[in-house]
Amino acid sequence: MKLRNLSKLITALAVATSFQVFGVYKLSATTPTVRAIGLAPNNLLVPLDSNRTIKVSGVDGNLQGIDFRPANGKLYGVTDTDKIYIINPSTGAATFVKKLTTSFDGGFQSGFDFNPVADRLRIVGSNDQNFRTNVDTGDVSVDKPLAYASGDPKYGKNPNLTANAYTNNRAGATSTKLYGIDYDLDTLVLQDPPNDGTLKTIGSLGINFAPIGGFDIFTDSYGKDTAFAISGSKLYTINLSTGAATKVLNLNRGDFIGLVITSASGY
Repeated sequence: MKLRNLSKLITALAVATSFQVFGVYKLSATTPTVRAIGLAPNNLLVPLDSNRTIKVSGVDGNLQGIDFRPANGKLYGVTDTDKIYIINPSTGAATFVKKLTTSFDGGFQSGFDFNPVADRLRIVGSNDQNFRTNVDTGDVSVDKPLAYASGDPKYGKNPNLTANAYTNNRAGATSTKLYGIDYDLDTLVLQDPPNDGTLKTIGSLGINFAPIGGFDIFTDSYGKDTAFAISGSKLYTINLSTGAATKVLNLNRGDFIGLVITSASGY
């Protein structure tokens, strides 16, 4: 981030109730700073608090999604060859873990997020696939395909989820909710129950969300959830009660296909 963008960024962050700059966001005066890492095409990690990119090395195929696992704090990724990796976010070095027992065909229009209660990686796609994955073994539980609930305003429409995220995103959580972004309908949805694939409309994002983007929820030490999303090259906060998106800043770094949020001390 160049200095000439500083005043614009401070204004945007104030609107979003964040108070730090250069891609490192502070949710309040008493909470830790938050770092954001984007996933760009060609297996690139993009720390939003710097102008550098980090090439992920040692992977077979293209990363479709990444997420920090609350149980151990490590960054995991899954490729289009169905392989699970642990990735060093500072160096990009990847270590192979396991291969999915069932192939995921959702491509880049997909969501990846760890359930902090069950310690399972939820993988959903715009093709309506709905997986629960044990990343230690690669075992996949194929849950019911995604569909809007009977009586929902979007009932009967084909869902196209491109990102998802769980609340209470920290180790030891005893409850959680799973949200997703439907890029075709430009809406925030609640997946409830997650294993049934049932989608319930929360509300309009108020923006034209890109077919490929990222979404993550940061939970601070007080239990407050703040949702962030990347669409194209713009970073937003997402109101989990209404669905409304508020732009935080223009990243001017190209398009992104994924997003993870962690505290400044998270890696």
